[in-house]
Amino acid sequence: MTEEFGAPCYARIDAPATPEEKNKLKKLSAEDVKASEFAGEKIVGKYTSAAGNNEAIGGLKVATENGWFAARPSGTEDVYKIYAESFKSEEHLKQIQKEAQELVKEVLSPQPQKA
Repeated sequence: MTEEFGAPCYARIDAPATPEEKNKLKKLSAEDVKASEFAGEKIVGKYTSAAGNNEAIGGLKVATENGWFAARPSGTEDVYKIYAESFKSEEHLKQIQKEAQELVKEVLSPQPQKA
């Protein structure tokens, strides 16, 4: 199968996060992601619960046809973790990781107060 479709590429990134940022990340909803495209592809799913048992994943997962990422806070360290996988290539995985970090920074940044 990998000869026909290629080998999937997977990686995890840890990034520093304050307790407040970790709490915000844990409470994200699918609606908090405004993008309709990610890593050059249409987003096909935004999830905050596991598919099998509908339990909260404590973060967010975004999927496209050829890749996905999940971001969640660490339970033991002042970091958040981004898990990412590409079904296309190492370059595509790097694009997923870069855009995932940008998306997480965007949703964690303080929102301007409405007057």
